Amino acid sequence: MGETEKPDEKILFPDSEVEGYTIRPWTLAQAVALAPTLGGVIDVIGKSGAGDSLAKILDAVDIESPGMESVMEAFQDSWKDVVKALPGLIPKFLPYAPAILSISLDASREEVDKFDLGKTSRLLREIATHNIEYLKNSFGPGAAVKVKAS
Repeated sequence: MGETEKPDEKILFPDSEVEGYTIRPWTLAQAVALAPTLGGVIDVIGKSGAGDSLAKILDAVDIESPGMESVMEAFQDSWKDVVKALPGLIPKFLPYAPAILSISLDASREEVDKFDLGKTSRLLREIATHNIEYLKNSFGPGAAVKVKAS
């Protein structure tokens, strides 16, 4: 196998190590457990006015290589709207972070509650990157518009 080729299991089940945790795409059980939390996050984003901009960013992310370069490239066109919404968005989003981390990392809530904000941010970013397809479906234009209209 060449140096640039990945074993089949790496393609089908990509994972990465961040802050001592293995990050993988969500299983069905994790997605089901996270559904209420993600619903709350969608509501927060929709009410912030950043829903349409976030949907544009997620639509522009390259699914074939969803790394930070792809996210930053997608962020170029809609960054002003998202940055404008961030001060009001972050405090409303943070209460959802422990559930997302606990379920995604298979870690106890007590363990996750001890993370500092830097570690939390790095882990959430990696979790989002590994689950970009699911998030695109959750936060896509239909979801953002539906929340915005309610």
